[in-house]
Amino acid sequence: MNTLTGGREGVLDPPEADEAGTAPGDRRFRPDVEGLRAVAVLLVVLYHAELPGLSGGYVGVDVFFVISGFVITGLLLRERSATGRTSLLAFYGRRVRRILPAATVVIVVTVLATYAAVGVVTGDPTAIAARWTAVFLANIHFAATGTDYLSSTLPPSPLQNFWSLAVEEQFYLVYPALVLIVASWRTTVSLRVRLAIVLVPVIAGSILLSAVQTGSSPTWAYFSPLTRAWELALGALVAVATPTLLRIPRHLAGAMTWAGMAAIAVAAVTFSSTTAYPGTAVIVPVVGAALVVAGGTPVPGRGTEAVLRLGPFQWVGRLSYSLYLWHWPLLIIAAEAAGRQALPFHRAVVWLLVSVAAAWLTFRLIEDPVRHARALARRPWLTIGVGVALVSCSLVVATVALTVSDGGAGGPVDSAPAGGAALAPAEVQRLVLAAPGITSLPHDLVPTLAGVRFDWGGPNAPCWPGSAQTTVGTCLFGDPTGAHTLVLYGDSHAAMWFSVIDQIATASHWRLLILTKGYCPPLGLAFPDPPGSGSPGGRFTACDRWHAYALRRIRQIRPDAVILTQEADSSPHRTGYPPATWEAAEESVISQMPVPADRVLVLGNIPMTPGSGPECLALHPNDVQQCSGQDAGHFARLNAAEQRAAEATGARYIDTVPWFCSTTCTDVIGHFLPYWDPYHVTATYAGALGRVLADAIDLPGLATAGRG
Repeated sequence: MNTLTGGREGVLDPPEADEAGTAPGDRRFRPDVEGLRAVAVLLVVLYHAELPGLSGGYVGVDVFFVISGFVITGLLLRERSATGRTSLLAFYGRRVRRILPAATVVIVVTVLATYAAVGVVTGDPTAIAARWTAVFLANIHFAATGTDYLSSTLPPSPLQNFWSLAVEEQFYLVYPALVLIVASWRTTVSLRVRLAIVLVPVIAGSILLSAVQTGSSPTWAYFSPLTRAWELALGALVAVATPTLLRIPRHLAGAMTWAGMAAIAVAAVTFSSTTAYPGTAVIVPVVGAALVVAGGTPVPGRGTEAVLRLGPFQWVGRLSYSLYLWHWPLLIIAAEAAGRQALPFHRAVVWLLVSVAAAWLTFRLIEDPVRHARALARRPWLTIGVGVALVSCSLVVATVALTVSDGGAGGPVDSAPAGGAALAPAEVQRLVLAAPGITSLPHDLVPTLAGVRFDWGGPNAPCWPGSAQTTVGTCLFGDPTGAHTLVLYGDSHAAMWFSVIDQIATASHWRLLILTKGYCPPLGLAFPDPPGSGSPGGRFTACDRWHAYALRRIRQIRPDAVILTQEADSSPHRTGYPPATWEAAEESVISQMPVPADRVLVLGNIPMTPGSGPECLALHPNDVQQCSGQDAGHFARLNAAEQRAAEATGARYIDTVPWFCSTTCTDVIGHFLPYWDPYHVTATYAGALGRVLADAIDLPGLATAGRG
């Protein structure tokens, strides 16, 4: 994350003595900047450990961005002042020595530890993320997966913290070349002024983009190098302005540092996960960090430096890069190994101490020795070669891990789920009743734990609309020449049945219209914006427009029957509607269907798995009942409301709970893995339920064909 090159006077070896990290005219070593690194990393790691009261500790990342822009600009200006040129080869050689050795160790250890501690279900996505991380595209990868509905329901990646390192490296790919171009202009205006002229519009444009994109696509705004560029550019502007800053009155400069630190502190304790971020809110901690650094320029030993120069801050500041790299993977792997999304603070502190120890060892044995190696410093091309080797090492480890687990061989399922023919209803009942007696994972488990993430039975784009989409194309499946039409309308809990309903419709010579949208139940209620869209806690207005479109489309097509189904409030993204409100909304949408009431089928929500689904089984392969639970109703609390609504309107209710639970709900049924995640069914098990589902639908000419 904080690829901060700043050196300590008297510590750097002679070949890198120019790597002071401050602009000419400033002190070669800034203890306040080193201490500010400590503040930044402590905010981040304590936030990730869920320290009560630190709801906005993520702003430490933004503080790091400001410091990085300041340090890198100081380095480039010092080199230009000393040699009259800017060597891109030397610059990237320093970046390689500073960043890659420690990053490579953490990436490799994280991939191997994830497989060992949690298993292939989490290991495979981590290995895939490692390949993006190794080439500094982690932010692009996590932005893409973060805006995907299915990925957003899964635990965070143990490598997700590398997104900020990727942002910085993308900035460094462009910024030195920009300095070279600006330096080449033939003008009497000083290089500092020319850089300021370029940096100011970059800052303004990036802030504007951050404000706009946070409202339309907050996940991309969070991870984008374009929305974050201004934070690094502001740090660069502080370095450029060093001569001007040195003329600030000392009492005013000292006050600036305290005002800046106060801004960071306010953001850290008042911002939260519901803050529209980065947006314009990010201005508070970013400007705060800039004030601390700028105000510290003319007042050595005064202002916040009086505190930041103390030994503990300096020690943590030196370890900040390695500590940032280690803490997140350790916290996430430990939480998933314990079957949790996150550890309670008292347990997280233990892993933070382990992170500190790992960071200290990494700093002493890898980070500092390689960074100051004379042989590499004198041979930039050799350094670049070492960098290529380190990147290759991460790629090879990740690829081999995927190959060994066989997870890399999978792919999206087609319209015919694996696992053989649909089971007879009596066989399904027998398997469900026997499931509580299963102790170990069957050797012929389908899908496998390594392949479960590819076993999704929903439609693909363009018939699986993005969060901002409010219409789709034709999206007719089944038998396109059929005389009868069936509509499947709902959210992802409708989409997950698509592959098997498509098979039933095709065999029955019915057309199938699919109208499904993630996070958007078909009920006429207000639902919150999903992750990656809109503003946190805001109304999902695209869902409202989708409702209007879907109802209009259903009336136009005049179907013979409609299947309605949605997530019955069982995911982590609960809306909190009481059963009576849910029941009334269900009655309302049933009454709007342009078919006789008995041709509206309300497909009940499946029971949420008591454990964490496949992740739980990966942790307990020889004691799968650790992943079982007793209370099916608790995991689908609004099913009764939906059933009452169906009875009140004359619609038919299909109870799916007996397909998953007897007296116990289990994560293994026969040789089937029924859960894709804690609240979605796998395509394979949905296919195995084809005859049961066809019988439950019980439409003339449809159920009979479905039994085939």
